Amino acid sequence: MKQTGLKLIAIAGAGAALAWAGAASAAAGYVNNADQWNKLSPGEKAGYVQGLNDTINFIYTNDDLQTGIIKAARTRCLIQTKMAPNLLSDVITTAYAKQPALAKEPPLYVYVVRLAEICRPVIIEERARFGLSAK
Repeated sequence: MKQTGLKLIAIAGAGAALAWAGAASAAAGYVNNADQWNKLSPGEKAGYVQGLNDTINFIYTNDDLQTGIIKAARTRCLIQTKMAPNLLSDVITTAYAKQPALAKEPPLYVYVVRLAEICRPVIIEERARFGLSAK
């Protein structure tokens, strides 16, 4: 009985290890850091960031007010600054180049950090329209 229990634990552990390894290798097909980002062509970067932007700024009916405001403010900011996908991809490329601490982060993280900085005035303005602090 003891031996059967140990075998089950060993099998479960091996299964977990394989699942983890599979997840890690599956993630390899995505852009997870600066090195992978820099291997993309300019057209691939623009397409990637356009999809990222469309996804992250889509306002869902179950978004809370603050989340919806930030999404709307980022979209308005991009329109006001005329930041097309090629320019938005340059923002990510430049951030990777000038801020080495971001190199290990995925482009989505860099996008959020940089647009929080670039679009800060618009975000503050949108928050004020809804009676929220600048935060």
